[in-house]
Amino acid sequence: MKKSICIEKIFLEHDFYDRFAKVAEAGFQYVEFGYWPGRDIDRIKAECDKHGLTVTTFSADFKASLIVPKDRAAFLDYLAQSIEVAKTLGCQNLVIHSQAMDDTGAFTSDGSDLDEPVKLYSAALTAQDAARMAEQAAVTLVLEAVNNISKPGYYMTSCRYTGNLCKVVGSPNLKILYDIWHMQQMEGNMVANLRKYADVLGYIHVGDCPERHEPGTGEINFDKIKHVVCDELGLDIVWGFELDPEISSADCVQKLAAF
Repeated sequence: MKKSICIEKIFLEHDFYDRFAKVAEAGFQYVEFGYWPGRDIDRIKAECDKHGLTVTTFSADFKASLIVPKDRAAFLDYLAQSIEVAKTLGCQNLVIHSQAMDDTGAFTSDGSDLDEPVKLYSAALTAQDAARMAEQAAVTLVLEAVNNISKPGYYMTSCRYTGNLCKVVGSPNLKILYDIWHMQQMEGNMVANLRKYADVLGYIHVGDCPERHEPGTGEINFDKIKHVVCDELGLDIVWGFELDPEISSADCVQKLAAF
């Protein structure tokens, strides 16, 4: 199991660039973060090289949305830039969403005024082009469904959207990011859905429900989920800990190491 620490959530008491050392000190090899604009990419690479870390993912959309037709060119342009950043960092996965959000989580382009068919057709067309770019660059795009409770107005809120879009596009380089915290709120039935979309499952985010704290603090049976994904389905994918620690960062990562 590849375990990745999200430094946008954990070790927040430290400067962003100092968090890489903290991840390594805790015994982890993998790290992820959010948006790259404004970050010193060369410094991130240097920190990863110094501490033997691999960046597993970051967000590859920012101001342009998958579901908005007029955003298509801008979405693909930003993705091209993100792919170059990924090459620099040796990162194999890039997160995309149905709608663009900035680093505060606010929509920068939400498409809420569009008809349902427009959103779906736009998503399919843009995702198809994006997948071709990913294939050429040998990276994988992971499309994340998000709950519309903490993010009102979010469009792709379940695997019914993200999983089926990936199946329709049919590219090995377009898969879903299955965020356990989001999906427990929006669709539940997680074991059945993980089995149903196993062929397009590319990445997992971990956070217990309802508070998004460490596994074991809420209602989710993580032992069952791990058994299904790792043993039954035999998937060797990244499990990213994108959660809000209930305890100190040091105690949190110690607990996550035993996950």
